[in-house]
Formats: sequence, structure tokens, C-alpha cells
Amino acid sequence: MKSSQHADTPAAETEFATLYVAFELGKAKWLVGITVSGSKKLSRHVVAGGDLEAAWKLISKAQQKAQQRLGRPVRIVSCYEAGYDGFWLDRRLRELGVENRVLDAGSLQVNRRHRRAKTDRLDLENLIQVLIRHEGGEPRVCSVVRPPSVEHEDARRPSRQRDRLIEERTAHTNRIKGLLHSQGVRELEPRARNFPEKLANARTGDGRPLPPFLKQEILDELERLQVLQRQIDRLEAQAKAER
Repeated sequence: MKSSQHADTPAAETEFATLYVAFELGKAKWLVGITVSGSKKLSRHVVAGGDLEAAWKLISKAQQKAQQRLGRPVRIVSCYEAGYDGFWLDRRLRELGVENRVLDAGSLQVNRRHRRAKTDRLDLENLIQVLIRHEGGEPRVCSVVRPPSVEHEDARRPSRQRDRLIEERTAHTNRIKGLLHSQGVRELEPRARNFPEKLANARTGDGRPLPPFLKQEILDELERLQVLQRQIDRLEAQAKAER
């Protein structure tokens, strides 16, 4: 599936031309915009999300046609916004000989009229325009993210995982406290070692034993909390050993 739209490009280079490619990445589909330096046409294509092989066939075909028409080499410069797809795409494109740019989405300047009429077509046009301007000598038009190496990216995971687990631990702790508070029980601390014993003997604010289903829900929350704590302890011990 494809269509053509206008896109302003700088004058063609003397030694080689440039094929500009913009990816609008989605989970279900990828939009691929392609234009050649000196052209005012932007061809738009749709491939299944994650199908780089299909996208590469389109890009390679466009490169070959441009080289035949222009009679000189055509390099490929591409871009996509940093986000859900991470950096694997950048690494693969570079392996294929593409000069790829990963753009910081927060740095992109969006025309107000386009913002009011946001569509995939306008997103793709905006990305292409930003890429062309950046390559044409306007570095401030966007911020380019420096992709980390596979090793560096993986090395950051334990710290990020710990932060996420601590947030989950807080959520489960607050959930247990909220369930108890709704029954007038205020003095129990879910992370205390003697919490199960105190829970077994707890009384509601009006002197009744805790209802059985409520108590089971609290115990289920406690089980999740204990799993999280074991994972946090493991990550913290690992970090301490690596210092």
C-alpha cells in the first residue's frame, strides 16, 4: 500500500544522492516514508509491525531505482522516534549500511495546525522534514539519541528492575494497609516479620475477627509482597558484590 505526498528536500549532492527514510513505528503496523534528495515526492508504505524484511525490500528497491535514474551512488539515511521498539532496529539498520538516527520524541517541533489534525500521514511527513533539515545542517531541529551498546543497555537493567520492584512493593504494602484500615485496624505493619501472627489475631474496630475472605485477600497480597522482597534482596546483593 502506498501513496505520494510532497516533501521539500535540499538540492542533490554532487558525489552522491541521499534516500531519506522515516519509520512511524506501531505495534500492529509500521509506516515507511521514502524520498530522494532533490525530489518533492514522499512515497508512503505500510508493513506489518516489526517486519523489517518487508520494509527493507521497499527501501532497497527505492535505492536501486534512484541510482539508475540519477546515475550515481545513493546512500540511505533513516530515522525513527525513540520508544517502544528500543534500539534493536537501529543496530540492524546500521548492519545493513544505513545511517540511522534515533530521534528524541520530546524534541520534535510539531506545527500547531498539524497538532490539531494529527494523523499518521502528518506524523510521517513531519519525521521526514525533520530528518532532511537535520541532515541539511539544522542540528537544533531535533535531538538525536545515542543508542547504547547491547552490553551497556543490559547492564542498566538490574537497577531499573530494582526501582520498578520497589514501586510494586510500595503498592502492595499500601493495598494491605488500605484493606486493614477499612476495618479499623491501624497498627499492623505488613513488612514486619510478625505480621502473619498479628493478622491472625487482629480484630476490627468494632471488635470482630477479620472476615475470612478479606483475610485471605490480605494473605495473597502478602505472598506477592514477599516474592518482591526476595527479588529486591537478590538485586541489592548483586549490586553490592559488583562494587
